[in-house]
Amino acid sequence: MSPEALVNVYERALDALWRRAHLSLGEITLMAIVDRVLHDGTGKFPHLAALKVETSGVQFGALRVAAQGVDPALLDESLAFLVVELLRVFGTLTGEILTPGLHAELSKVRVHPMDDEGGKV
Repeated sequence: MSPEALVNVYERALDALWRRAHLSLGEITLMAIVDRVLHDGTGKFPHLAALKVETSGVQFGALRVAAQGVDPALLDESLAFLVVELLRVFGTLTGEILTPGLHAELSKVRVHPMDDEGGKV
């Protein structure tokens, strides 16, 4: 997949996690958790510094630009790290109560044909 397609898919995945976790954790707690995971991820993958946490979720605008200069395999690895780490932290903090719902939301995220053609979906 192209860098833009990867960003599209992971943006939908993180948005799904955000929406589902927001129901239980609330805005401030969720922002703090996601910000911490992003901070840790940036240590391993500096290009993730382009992601920003706002009250509406993770903003991917700057990463779309930065992603063009990142190897697609590394981009995929870094964004997968964020998803897995968020699932781990949410599970640890909630005694795995949120885990089934979060996995259910992620299972709804699909790769669309337009993703790899660079289209916004």
